[in-house]
Amino acid sequence: MRLRILVVDDNPMNAHLAKLMLERAGFDTRAVDSAPAALDYMVGNPVDVVVTDISMPGMSGKDLCRALYQRYGERRPRVVAFTAFAMAHQKLSIMEAGFDALVVKPVTGASLVTAVCGDVGGTPCALKAA
Repeated sequence: MRLRILVVDDNPMNAHLAKLMLERAGFDTRAVDSAPAALDYMVGNPVDVVVTDISMPGMSGKDLCRALYQRYGERRPRVVAFTAFAMAHQKLSIMEAGFDALVVKPVTGASLVTAVCGDVGGTPCALKAA
């Protein structure tokens, strides 16, 4: 089974780049342009990992992370922040919102895959991606 990843970013170029990097790593990847679109998509399409931008109009990535906890509790997908906010206090604030990992833009394929993988559902990511 391939790891299912949802990329959430209101910037089409950033979303496309992240999606492309993850697809090249062998993951089943989709992209949407907003947090509400992510929540809608996930109603009928379970995902293992959500990679989300932090700063988006309307509903932020932090709001999305909190909504995923409310909807799924401890069974929520792994949530990775994908952001340009790199100062120490910003990183701390992001991680305190409940994210599992954080990747600072611009990203490399390796840094994105490392953040996405962690240990998903007790199975090493590399095994699911194979």
